[in-house]
Amino acid sequence: MEHSVLYKQDYSQSRVQYLFKNNRGRDFICGDIHGCFDLLEEQLQTVNFDPQQDRLFSVGDIIDRGCDSAKALFYLEQDWFYCIRGNHEQMFLDWCNENTPVFRADAFRFHMHNGGQWVADYLGVHIQQLNDDILNDTPITEKYPALNSWVKALSALPFAMEIKSSRKKIGIIHAEIPQEVQWPSLEAELNKPRVLYSLLYSRKYIHSVKPKKYSIGGVDEIYAGHTILDKPQKIGNIHYIDTGAYSRNQLTLVEISN
Repeated sequence: MEHSVLYKQDYSQSRVQYLFKNNRGRDFICGDIHGCFDLLEEQLQTVNFDPQQDRLFSVGDIIDRGCDSAKALFYLEQDWFYCIRGNHEQMFLDWCNENTPVFRADAFRFHMHNGGQWVADYLGVHIQQLNDDILNDTPITEKYPALNSWVKALSALPFAMEIKSSRKKIGIIHAEIPQEVQWPSLEAELNKPRVLYSLLYSRKYIHSVKPKKYSIGGVDEIYAGHTILDKPQKIGNIHYIDTGAYSRNQLTLVEISN
């Protein structure tokens, strides 16, 4: 199940995060982690990652499906870790923020069907009990205050990032950008549901019969995840780097060259 309604949320924090190149150390970016932080830590050790001077960027979907999603909160607290909002982070937010029980229940079931069962374990309750509480009028974050840390951390995640140097502009997203949207205008387009949906869920271009025609103007390179591939693939100026951490035990980590 890979599509969702974007439930009525306050997207006032929706934005692009702008950064300059790392002048102290190196910048790395990884594919969808999906709770497989053991794979990530192996990769970081291999490249001798130094949190005092290096930075790590994520294309989102750091939670769900893998065995250690709860560790995501630790990473989100680190000042060297930069993460995009993926569709799985949005799924979590959708039911935590929804105050109408019937809509909250729909969003909750969608997240549970896509790997969110770990949340019940994190809260220390049976999933059926959590499901029953979802249907009550009380906001779920009042019933389970431990969810507030997640809501705060995930709500702060941008839908896109830009890393700029004197020679190159690099973009980071989770899924895809509609081809008619140019990178410099992306932030202004974030109030449009179809653009948000594309950023979180789209596989239109990666699955196109003519994918090489897909390219986004106004940016040199873009890194994206969401779609599991046998190996990283470049289409136009977009690098797709999700190689299936949870399903294939393969997590891609690449150094970004500025």
